[in-house]
Amino acid sequence: MSAAPNHHPTFLRAIPRFIVHNMEQALAFYNQLGFATVYQDEGFAMVERDGIALHMNCFPEEESPKGHSVCYIDITNSEALYQEYLPTNAVQSPLKVTWYGAKEFFICDPFRNLIIFGENL
Repeated sequence: MSAAPNHHPTFLRAIPRFIVHNMEQALAFYNQLGFATVYQDEGFAMVERDGIALHMNCFPEEESPKGHSVCYIDITNSEALYQEYLPTNAVQSPLKVTWYGAKEFFICDPFRNLIIFGENL
């Protein structure tokens, strides 16, 4: 007798999707953060770094959904990444230890999308 298949869904990964108003500007920004463009067409692009993917949809500002997107990325060696990103002028917060035991900082892209980088201590 064979075992019944497992019907419990499994989450495999999450890929944040950001709204941008200028794809070339967005790709240049993420390139300076060490992300590589792995796909691009007229209104959509994918960038990756160390197995972390971010997707972007391009909309004119007047047609784009309102609000901000936020993404949290678990990392190692937060101090080194913080120092790597400081010269890009993208860093919007100091590197600090949180009450919940993480060492974090965040960046903001030109379209007000936030990425928080955190290292569990």
